[in-house]
Amino acid sequence: MGKRQTRSRQKGKGVVWPGQQAAASQRSETTRVRQPAPVAPRTTSGSIETVALLTEIQQVAGEAQVVLAAGDETVDTHSGLEHAWQLYRALAKRQEDAANALTVQAERLHAEREELAAAAARQAEDAASVQDERAALATRTELLDRRERDLSDRERSAEAQFAERRLAAGRELESWLAEQRQTAVDALDSERRARHARWTEEQSRLAEAQTVLDQRESELTQRERDLCSAQLRLEDEREDIVHLKAALKEQQASRAERFEGELTSRTGQLVQQLEEYRQKAAALAEGNERLGARLNEYESALASLGGMTLEQVVERLTELRAENARLLEESATAPRADARMLEQLRQQVTQLIADNEELVRERGELESALQRDRIAVNERQNYLEINNWLSAANGQLQQLLNEEAAKLNATAQAGKDGHVFPACARMDREFGTPQPSDAPMPGMPDLVRQMQAVIRQKAGLSYRLSDLRLVLAGMAMSRLHLFQGISGIGKTGLARALAGAFGSDTSVAVVPVQAGWRDPQDLMGYYNSFDRVFYESEFTKALYRAQCPAFKNRPFFIVLDEMNLSHPEQYFSGVLSALAIKDRPRLALTTAPVGNPADLIIDGTHLAIPENVWFIGTANHDETTVGFAEKTYDRAFVLELPWRHPELPVTPCAPAQPFGLGRISQAFGEAQATYGTQADGIIEFLDTLWRSRFADELRIGWGNRLELQIKEFAPVVVAAGGSPGEALDHLLATRILRSVRGRYDIHADTLDTLRTDLVESLTRFDSAHEPTATQRLLDDEIRSRGRR
Repeated sequence: MGKRQTRSRQKGKGVVWPGQQAAASQRSETTRVRQPAPVAPRTTSGSIETVALLTEIQQVAGEAQVVLAAGDETVDTHSGLEHAWQLYRALAKRQEDAANALTVQAERLHAEREELAAAAARQAEDAASVQDERAALATRTELLDRRERDLSDRERSAEAQFAERRLAAGRELESWLAEQRQTAVDALDSERRARHARWTEEQSRLAEAQTVLDQRESELTQRERDLCSAQLRLEDEREDIVHLKAALKEQQASRAERFEGELTSRTGQLVQQLEEYRQKAAALAEGNERLGARLNEYESALASLGGMTLEQVVERLTELRAENARLLEESATAPRADARMLEQLRQQVTQLIADNEELVRERGELESALQRDRIAVNERQNYLEINNWLSAANGQLQQLLNEEAAKLNATAQAGKDGHVFPACARMDREFGTPQPSDAPMPGMPDLVRQMQAVIRQKAGLSYRLSDLRLVLAGMAMSRLHLFQGISGIGKTGLARALAGAFGSDTSVAVVPVQAGWRDPQDLMGYYNSFDRVFYESEFTKALYRAQCPAFKNRPFFIVLDEMNLSHPEQYFSGVLSALAIKDRPRLALTTAPVGNPADLIIDGTHLAIPENVWFIGTANHDETTVGFAEKTYDRAFVLELPWRHPELPVTPCAPAQPFGLGRISQAFGEAQATYGTQADGIIEFLDTLWRSRFADELRIGWGNRLELQIKEFAPVVVAAGGSPGEALDHLLATRILRSVRGRYDIHADTLDTLRTDLVESLTRFDSAHEPTATQRLLDDEIRSRGRR
């Protein structure tokens, strides 16, 4: 009974046995578990095991509560509690393991959910792209349906007006509709192929760019290694110089130390000898004193020797006196010898000091001489280099003197002959006979293919048919061409090869442009009033040769190589102004008529620009060049050559026969008459859809010159096998939108919207051609503004 009361009191006081608090928390946990839980999206094996575990925990907790409520003191009850406690601990351990398993499973489910979300995002992007393609297909289907409805309307009107032809017209319309549908399908296929080709081209361009970057990186790495090696060499040389200076200083210090040691040693010896002489003098003086004392003793002894005879005393005195005199003489001689020895030592010290100063002076002189020798060696090396340079300059000056002498001789000879234009006068004699140039000209598409084959065979250059079509059409549009592209791409080679493609390899002249050209005289030459001779430049001679009888009926190309090394609007201004004149343009050579000019010099002052001449300027864009002005671009045909040439096989072709200028002009005229409506369609497209928008958003406009160029350019492109969209794409990129380059006052969003609308409009205008040039220009400008 005592035990039961104690237990009751302890229970009343709130004493808890070891498992009671856990059981209580477990009961509260069980109560929470029994509450209705939200329905999970799916049941897993882990959740089933958790539910079973919780159920078992509840059962054990219930048994524990029953035991506690019974309050039995028997051993069985106590063992039952221990058993319940062990079961509870095992269940708690299982619950902890299950919780860890659920945590791992939750992390795995979270990862799966993220993967599913990413997959859903990708699927959404694919669905968006598919939706865009469906929208495009829907647009094209709508266009086809609209055309089909138009055809149905036409068919109904035809049935109303021509009942007797209804069946035949219906069949014709159905076949045409099928053809249109097939054309649309083919256009879609071609667009897909074109996109794949563009993708391939972009990949190749990226690969080329990566190759160029790798090459530049390797070059920079090599330069870095070279700089490191040069720096190491400089450091080695600097260390050698430091070692040499240290050795020289050490040598000088050792010599000075040796001289000082010798001087100190000799001085010590002299001081020691002087001390010895002083000791000897002291010993002699001491001996003299002793002799004096002895003399006194002898005198006292003599005085005390009263028993000696005088003779004895005198004799003894004589002896003593003689001895005294001798001692006195020795005593007098010793100090003088010491003084002489001391004076000799002082003289030797003075001489040694003078010798030391002389040695120091000689060392300074030797150091100065060494420095002078080094400077002399450097000066000699510099003199040798200057001598070599002067020798080379002397050779060049001698060559220039010889050239000037030859020019003076030629001038003197020309003065004797009386020709103001000596080179032009010689060309009158050399090229005065007309050459045959009336070979039959093939059709425009065949001519373009022939140009491609001849250029590939003769010059080893490969160009796309589209580029050559544009060049041929550019010849119909303008007399000034600008070939642009990276260095080494073949701009000058293409300009040279055009003459061979038209049948005359000699109908071309290359004029290298110099960076210092500022005046038309730099291009044309000048008149020397003293010598009365006009010094013709290469440009003047080429322009004169083009109108000689041997070349005047053939196309002639004057190539201005590196045209933008100097400002073309300065040295080329006369030609630009003359090209704007359609009626017999000509250039002024002199301000007053000269006597006895060449045959083709007009009025002795001017040189004509014949109709058979095309000026081709090649241009790079780097830190050594300048930009073209707007008026130069407005008057020129511009071609941006691609970075890579297409891989074309060398096909055998017959030598091109020289075409006459008349046949080429006739072919251009026939193309413009046949396909003039294509040019009108381009002008209408620009005027009705884009003139006002270009003016409002980009502040770009154009005048009558562009419309005239479109009428001359677009028909030849179409006649040569191209399309109106190809001509419009080129003119937009090179003549209208070109002024957008570098204008950062135009926002990227404006350009992006313009690009989307313009490409869509150009595709509707001509679905057979993709506007790659316009897209490339706008994409470059958008990227330059930080957009991707």
